[in-house]
Amino acid sequence: IDAELCALNGISAAETACTALSRLFADLVEEQIQQESTSAGTGNAPPKAASALVAHLCGGDDLFDCDGRLCLQNLRLFIEKEVYNLDSSSFRSLEGEDRLDAEMIGPVRRSQIFEEISEDKCDAGVILQIAEAMSWKSAEIILQVLLQGKSNFNEWGALLLSKEVRMLQNSYCGLVLGSAEHYSTKSANTGSSTSTASILIQFERVNQAVSILQLEKPSDWLSFSYKVGESNETNLTADEIQKIMSLRVDFSE
Repeated sequence: IDAELCALNGISAAETACTALSRLFADLVEEQIQQESTSAGTGNAPPKAASALVAHLCGGDDLFDCDGRLCLQNLRLFIEKEVYNLDSSSFRSLEGEDRLDAEMIGPVRRSQIFEEISEDKCDAGVILQIAEAMSWKSAEIILQVLLQGKSNFNEWGALLLSKEVRMLQNSYCGLVLGSAEHYSTKSANTGSSTSTASILIQFERVNQAVSILQLEKPSDWLSFSYKVGESNETNLTADEIQKIMSLRVDFSE
């Protein structure tokens, strides 16, 4: 694990150096060349490497054929077993942060990958890559469980799922912001800022699913500004939208 993290740190440092050089040359060339220079300096290696590490330590493609030992495997089992067809009393019982933290967020925070990060083994850029990979995997786990069509939802259940997704987002954003503050303090650089936008974008598809489940009626989806298309990686397809809508017990066919 230390060797993998070291390699990620090296890749991140090299990418940062290339980006700095690109910005220097961008001052000397026209806008079109600036854009080409910037895009040429950002490869897919860091995300792929971070994703591989997350798969190794948190759960990979075998998430739906596992015992829940790893944190993302546990997330899949949690979402599968959760009840989302609720009354107001059941909702108040299930939406308590103590329960959600203990059963859903706790295993993530206690995972080996979080422990490695807490031991100061990763650069801030690598931590961001890891958080992005965990966010993407978490969102896809939730979406895949929903698309299996085995869960029944009403409005209370949709509210519960919304809170669970939000807590996951906060956990990953907190990891990134905490590391940024740590490295800013170490370098005495208080002027830099860290964006968590790349974390939140990983949840875009599952957030759309939550929005669908929270609709008062199916036709209300037309009032949303989401552009649905097969080729858009951040949007649900028309078929997926229909499958998500079918989970609401009070929506007619």
